[in-house]
Formats: sequence, structure tokens, C-alpha cells
Amino acid sequence: MKSLCQFSIHPFIGRCIATALTGLVLLTLPGMAAGAGQDAKELPAAVRWVLNDVGRLIDQKNYDGAVQRLTEFQAKGGTVPQHTADDDVHHHPMVYFALGNCRLYQERYDQAEAALSQAVRRQPDLTAAWLNLAKACYEQGKHAVAADHFREAYDRSAEKQPEHLYYSAAADLMAKKYKKAIRTFEKLFERHPGQIQMAWKAHWVHALLADGQAKRALPHIEALIAGHTGEERVRWQEVLLYQYVQLKMTAKARSYARALTRETPAEPRWWKLSAQLDLSDGAYADALAAMTIYGYLTPLSAEEQKLWADLSLQLGIPGQAAPVYEKMLTSAADAQGMKQMLKNLVTAYRRLGRPEAALAQLDRAPDLGKDPELLMLRADLLYEQKRYDEASAAYLRAAREDHARAGNAWLMAGYAAWQANDINASRQAFARAADFKPHRQKALLAMRQLPKVN
Repeated sequence: MKSLCQFSIHPFIGRCIATALTGLVLLTLPGMAAGAGQDAKELPAAVRWVLNDVGRLIDQKNYDGAVQRLTEFQAKGGTVPQHTADDDVHHHPMVYFALGNCRLYQERYDQAEAALSQAVRRQPDLTAAWLNLAKACYEQGKHAVAADHFREAYDRSAEKQPEHLYYSAAADLMAKKYKKAIRTFEKLFERHPGQIQMAWKAHWVHALLADGQAKRALPHIEALIAGHTGEERVRWQEVLLYQYVQLKMTAKARSYARALTRETPAEPRWWKLSAQLDLSDGAYADALAAMTIYGYLTPLSAEEQKLWADLSLQLGIPGQAAPVYEKMLTSAADAQGMKQMLKNLVTAYRRLGRPEAALAQLDRAPDLGKDPELLMLRADLLYEQKRYDEASAAYLRAAREDHARAGNAWLMAGYAAWQANDINASRQAFARAADFKPHRQKALLAMRQLPKVN
């Protein structure tokens, strides 16, 4: 049975940032200027003209043409200056902003980053440029850099938008900058308590868990459970259960798992998780009960069927275990798996008082004569059925096949021959058993008790 589920970063983070700020890549001069937080009337006339042309080309989705129009306009101003005067129309920040937006449309994110970086260098309060610069960096996998740009957009905007802080925190989370993400989430919650979305809290919890702050996250996971329904609620319930296990809160974990089975008894995963927790705590009877109900709700895998049968056998219910072992014996994938299943099946039949059925299973096993352990098991069954001649022969064969079991095999061969009234064979077997220190005393005692043969 597989281990308890683990949490993973929710894919919503990637989707929400990847599509963020598309509306800021605007098409017309008034819209572009407004999106950048600037009045179009304040722009130099030459800049207004070129942006009008660019807007028409973007409306036609002629992004190559728009880029060409902008770069030709910039070329008239010569090389890019390190420090530009306010009246340098050819290298105006809005021209770089427009060029960066066109590169975003073309999905040429490195070129978009270069243009938008020039825009914010020339006009640091150009909020929309910071946002699109963040998007360009994010699309290149530069999540930590994107987070800083989102934060700049928030800090420099006159109207603080909580989404910008969220994007910053989420990008840091994607970059595995967990402490930084946590600080930004906390800033977001403190400054915008009435505008917080449930998904933002979820990603804050992910950051806490990833940073090793599981105990701090527990009450917030509980709040997320209370705030969700359906599959999302179930997912957070699984996360909470997993955290209890990770924090070694075993009693709490088992209690919560049982509560979940009561809350939604038709949900198979709670019975499965409850069984796992019971098993790990050594509560085998509870584990068997949970697995039995789980099996009623959904078909058990081969691994789960074997576990259910093993628990049944261990808890003294061999009648439940035997049919499972018998069925699985025919589908065992390898020789070792078949041997283990056969041994378990034989054990179940012996506990049921059916040694003849156990012997029949062994006799159908392939290559029995090559496996000393199975040979010994077969000899024991023959002995139990008082078929002493056959048992003695089987023990002798086992003794010759496996040195590790030879001492016990010789000893049992002696007992079996004695029961068959073959005293000479019995004496010889006990003599061989006496060569093995663990069995020496029993063998010598048996030899003294054997009747003398004329």
C-alpha cells in the first residue's frame, strides 16, 4: 500500500502569472499611455505619432511591422544613451514600453526584457512597464527576478493593487525563495485584509510547508478545509493528515483519519489512509477493519489484497486469507513471489486444520525438489498426517539439499523413522543430527531412548 500523499505546488500559480497583465499590452496610443500611467497629451508629438502608427499595426496583428516602425524611429536618435534627457524623443520611455509590449506579443521574451528594462530605467514610476517586465522575466523562468519586478510595480504604483504583491510572492514561491515569499504574503494580508482570495492563502500555506514551518501552517490548513468544498476540500484534508504524520502526531493523525471516515464514509481514500496509519502504529485489527471497508468501496490492488490476506492470517482468520492466497498464487509474477504466496497458503490451511489441502498445493508447485525450504515444509505436512515413511524420506532429502536446515532435517528424519519403526534408520539420522550443535542434546537423548535392535 503506497504511502500517504504529499503536497505539491498548485499549478494555478504558474497559470495565473503566465497570463497576468495581458491587458496591459494595449493597442492604441491613448490606451497605451493610460496603461502606463501617463497622459497621452503630455507626450512629445513625435512620440504620439509613432505610437499611433504602432497601435494600428498591432490592431492588424502586424507585430513585425510595429517593431520595425519603432526601431526605425529609435535609429534616428542614434545609439542608446546611458543617460537620456527628457526631450530625447527617439529614446523616450514610452517608445521602449511599446517595443517591449510588441516583443511580448511575439513571445520574444529576452528582447522584451531588454526593451522594458530601458523603459523603467528612464521612467522608474512606469508601473505597467514593471509589470510587463516581470511577465517577460517570468516567461524565461527567471522567477526570482520577476518577483522583484512585481514588487517594484506595487511599490511604485499610486493605487496599490494587491494582485501585484500576490504575483511577487507566488513568483518567489516558484523560485523556491520561501522566506521571501512568506514575507510578501504577510505584507499582502496585512495591507489588504479585505481583498484576499482563497487561492492566495493556499499558496501562502505552500510556502510555509516548503520552508519547514508545518506547525505554523496547521491552523491555516484547517481554515482552507473549512473554506472549500468538493475535491479541493479533500485535497487539503489529505495535506493536513500528511502533516500530522510528518510531525509525528500519530494519535492526532489516526483520530483525524477516523473522523474523515465518519464524515464521508463512502470516500475510499479515507479508509485507505486510516489503514495505513493503523498499520504504522501497530494497530493491525483496526487496519484490517479499515482495509475491509476500503475493499468494499473500491477494488483492491494485488499488493492490497496480499496485505489484507496477511493481516487476516496474522489476526487468526486463516479462512479469509486462504482464498486470496490461492487466487494470487496463479498470477504470481516471479518464482520468489510464488514461493512466498505458497508458504502463506500452506500456513493458512494448516491453521484451518487442513494439512491435506496444504500438501496438495505443495505437490502442485513447480520445481519443489529444488527448494529445501519447501521440501522441509512438505515433510512437516507428511509428519502431521502420520505418513511417517514418506516424511522420513522427505526430511532426508531436505537434509541433503540445504546445510542451513540440515540439523533440524536429520533430527526430524530420526523421529519420523522411529514412528515408522525403522529403528536403524532412526539411529543413523539422530547420529547425523548430533553433529549439529543446536540439535545435539535432543539427538543424543532420542538415541538413548531408542529400543535396541537385535
